[in-house]
Amino acid sequence: MANDTLRLDKAVSHNFDVPRSAAAKLIKAGEVEVNGEIVLDPASKISVTDEIVIDGYEVEASDGFKKRVFMLNKPSGYVCADRDNNNPVVINIFSDIPKFTQMHCVGRLDIDTTGLLLVTDDGDLNHKITSPKSEVTKTYLVSTRDKIVPKDVELFKKGLKHPEEKTRYKSALLEILSDHEALVTVTEGRFHEVKRLFECVDNEVTELKRLYIGQLKLDDSLEEGEYIPLEDEDLQKVFLPYSPE
Repeated sequence: MANDTLRLDKAVSHNFDVPRSAAAKLIKAGEVEVNGEIVLDPASKISVTDEIVIDGYEVEASDGFKKRVFMLNKPSGYVCADRDNNNPVVINIFSDIPKFTQMHCVGRLDIDTTGLLLVTDDGDLNHKITSPKSEVTKTYLVSTRDKIVPKDVELFKKGLKHPEEKTRYKSALLEILSDHEALVTVTEGRFHEVKRLFECVDNEVTELKRLYIGQLKLDDSLEEGEYIPLEDEDLQKVFLPYSPE
């Protein structure tokens, strides 16, 4: 932050997702500790590095002003929407953190697709990653109904045309792992892109899991539905193109 001090009521409001008026009431009631001491004046100036505690929940004063980015291992059955009347939404997985309703998915994964999904309240970052101009690579582990044959590698590379699409898909990287399993890397992120690429070669995707965004890899320790915060050095990997190991 540009200034290294801020009002206590503003810090409480931002960190604990309450209106300024409610923050002031909490402070006056003696419910707020700063660095282990109760502070009763809502207008008190505190440092951005001070620790605030309310009801046992401790945060750094500046945390509520920071943009947050999480890596989620998306479970099947969840939709990447802010709200849905029929299915659970990804954002509700984050209901245990303050201001989770301000979070948004970076791009979309289909309801039955699992794996790496970024979730953030940083709109500028979200736009930068999803903008077609950025050409951020996305790499998926694919299981198929029929055998994946070597000629498909060249067809994916040349760019395929789906009968339901007006424009040809851009070049995609197909790495065959076994008869029915492969890695596919795309840059466009068009609707059902990976599934439709396989439809173009008369095959069907039976399972789809995203493993990479750029060179950022899904953390192997994350179970479906679990998430971890990311740092700036992690995000730098997003803009580096995937390359086969």
